[in-house]
Formats: sequence, C-alpha cells, structure tokens
Amino acid sequence: MRGNFVYLSLEPVTNMIYSLGISPADFLNGIPAIPNQLLLLNDESGNDVEINPHTRLQTITGQAQIRRYLLGKHDRAVKWLDYAHGDDLDFLLPGEIAELLYLAHMETHIRTPFYAKLQNEYAYLTLRDGFYKTYYRHLGDFDHVLEVSIKRHLRAIHNNRWVFARPLAISDIPHEILLQLTQGLLDGMIIAFDQLVERHRIYVIPVRAVTHPERQATWYTQEEVYADSREVASLRYDLTTREWALSIHDNQVFSDVADLI
Repeated sequence: MRGNFVYLSLEPVTNMIYSLGISPADFLNGIPAIPNQLLLLNDESGNDVEINPHTRLQTITGQAQIRRYLLGKHDRAVKWLDYAHGDDLDFLLPGEIAELLYLAHMETHIRTPFYAKLQNEYAYLTLRDGFYKTYYRHLGDFDHVLEVSIKRHLRAIHNNRWVFARPLAISDIPHEILLQLTQGLLDGMIIAFDQLVERHRIYVIPVRAVTHPERQATWYTQEEVYADSREVASLRYDLTTREWALSIHDNQVFSDVADLI
C-alpha cells in the first residue's frame, strides 16, 4: 500500500503490534539485540537455511545471517520466532508444533506465542500489502522500534524538501510521548507524515485515530485508511531547539493512559 504514514494498533493481552509503515530495518535497528537463532514458519531456500529434524521446520543461526535474511528480498511472506538454544526445538510437543503451524497459516495465535521452552522474545509475521504482526515478550522493546521508524520517515521528508541541506540530526523522542503513541490508541492510530506541514521551523505531523478498526482487513488504499480515521493530535518537532512535543486535540482518546505518564 502506498503512502508515507505509519499505522499501528496494539493488542495488549498478547503484546501484539499490527502495523504498516514500520519496516524490517526499523525493527532490527530498534530492538535491543538481533536474535541468534530463528525458527522459520515459512519455506525458504538458501545457504543459511537448515532443517530441524524434530519439528521439520527451517532454522537460521547467527546474527549476521539473520540480519541478511531479514533485510533481504523475499518472494513469500516471512514468518518466524526466535529461540535461545540450539536444542530447544527438540523439546517441543506435537501440540506446540501444531500451534506454530496454526500461527503461520492463520496469521493469528491460539495462545500467546511465547514459549518457555524456546524463551523467544518475538514472533514476526509478514502479512499482505506491507502489514505486519509482531509479538513482543517485552512490549517496551517496541518503543525504540517506533522511535527509529518515526525518525526515518521524518528524515526522508526533510531530505526530499531540502535536497542540498545537511542531513537532519533528530533528537530522541521522550519516553512519555512514545508511551502515549503506543498505548493511547488501542483501536488503531496513524502518524500521517504525508500530511506534515512546517510552521516557523516546526514540523507538525498529524496523528489520527482509527474510527472503524473492524474495517482494517478491507483496507487496500491509503484513501480507505484515512477515510476511517480522524485527527486527534499532532506530533511536533522543532528544528531549532530539536525538541519533540505531542499536542493533543481530543483528550478523550488519550484519557485511558493519562495516569501512566
């Protein structure tokens, strides 16, 4: 789906982020550490891929190999979990293997996709048209992923506007703003970079709340996404002071997390 925006919604029970506009590179550059071992839930080919004889699923070992795989081009959807130790897979029961196959095929969980035997930190599903489902054992890991993505989008817009300008140095986004963005809009939110305006050297980026989250399975164009949303806040970055701010226009939308920040 074309459009310079980030869409995300949060399912707090399983720490699942449903997103569009957050790239695999954003994920890799935002998480605390690249996993050492992946269990693939899709079929792949290549020199880095091996087969685990117990599960008959494919694996990739090594941070460099995993980074190359996740940043590469793929003809099919990429779906995986990480795991801690090489022999962890040998202890999975048939029912647990069936759950993994269900997760891959139906693109949703039966139970939480975090297994004590695997000690996995993530479950990652590539969906249609650039959408992703990413499960985080520690939801706080997503804060930096979102920050990396926001900075990337803003830097791209700035570079397009000022072709010969020096690269834009963007300061860190305060934690309380990231907390509002990730938890304040459980039904879905859009950070609309393509609606950005500049006022007195301040970039103003609209933040939109999704009004009909049940329609997300039918979205195929940016126009359809925006038609099911309304502006409730604006994310601001001051180019002079290098300070971030979140201006809220609809307090009701954010009231559920007002006591957290």
